[in-house]
Amino acid sequence: MASAQAQTTLNAILQEQVLKVGLINDRHHYHLTGNGPTGFDYGYARGYADYLGVSLQIVPFYSEAKLYQALSNNTIDVAAPRFRHTDPEPDLSYGPVLFTTTVIEIGPENAASPCSAPGPRQRLVLPYLQDVVTAITGIDWQKSDSADSVTLLAEMISQADYCTILPTTWRAALKGYFPSLAEQVVPDATLTKQWLVRAEDTALLSTLYEFTHLSRTNGSLAVLTKKMLKPEKVLVKPNPRELVEDINTRYPAIQQAVEESQSTLDGAYIAAIDYLVNDWRSAQHEQAKDIDKPAIRLAQIGRKLDLLQAQLPARIQGIDRTWFILAAYYLGASHVEDARQLTSRAGANPDLWVDVKQQLPRLQTDYVSTRAGFADGAQAVTFVDQVRYVAETLTLLMKAS
Repeated sequence: MASAQAQTTLNAILQEQVLKVGLINDRHHYHLTGNGPTGFDYGYARGYADYLGVSLQIVPFYSEAKLYQALSNNTIDVAAPRFRHTDPEPDLSYGPVLFTTTVIEIGPENAASPCSAPGPRQRLVLPYLQDVVTAITGIDWQKSDSADSVTLLAEMISQADYCTILPTTWRAALKGYFPSLAEQVVPDATLTKQWLVRAEDTALLSTLYEFTHLSRTNGSLAVLTKKMLKPEKVLVKPNPRELVEDINTRYPAIQQAVEESQSTLDGAYIAAIDYLVNDWRSAQHEQAKDIDKPAIRLAQIGRKLDLLQAQLPARIQGIDRTWFILAAYYLGASHVEDARQLTSRAGANPDLWVDVKQQLPRLQTDYVSTRAGFADGAQAVTFVDQVRYVAETLTLLMKAS
């Protein structure tokens, strides 16, 4: 009887050809972007489903408590918590260790020891890390109002004398946002990344161990871990002088491809996106990768813009429509629709960019109440502004030449 029970979930997955994995929806583990799903847990879930030869169904969660409950209730097959904080419930079992990370104190740039000077009221921590940080330090911490690490650090900096604690893996990803904060490793403190299955699902747990061993052997786990540590790209407004120089020296190599690209949006916007994302790479030779060939690259941008345009409500018109399309290019259409819903709830006009752009940053802080979950809405606003700036500069210089 026990042997049959041990095979039940794995057999069901293989018969139904679907693996249901519960992932935490936030900046660091899993969320949707304009280029599709991203995050360490998503990448590992994708590989695990491929290993089993089944399709992947992601079920997003915002708290470990609800994630564990869903696993216990058979709503999902596997659960991916942020980290292992405590021993699991008796009906759940941890899988293999995927990686471990130290934790670091983070404080103002000039702080010799980030968290030694401030009093308890000035120690902010993300809500879902409060218990583990308290256990590590033996000190009470104030729970942050934000569930996003970037928003927390921005809040901390604005107060000057606050400090916080984050996993080193998360801090590495945020180097682009905050390059020069004071940091200090907390001694004898590590967090462990492990997934969970139900205790009776020993056959499924065995496949998870097998896949993890294979991932270590073939290097795919190391690739995912390295990607997790790579700083997120932070959009910075192009230097005006450098932009003019690039238009004069780099743009001619891709100009024909821009003019031949087919899109309902002006080619200047396509060129501007390519500048911000690809620095106007101009490899033309046959052996070049497709991503380096301007004609192919720009055509892909144009097709994506047209696809997003078709997804917008017809009542959004004029230049507002262009800004919505560009925001959707960066975030994905579902997140733009979430921002429009937040705009409606705030009593503003969801069809006007000037109103919706005020709500986009809330996708980092109030995402639990949205359909598509976490998104870096503040960076989407920056992206739209920068595409507009580059496109307008390019248009002016082309007219003058």
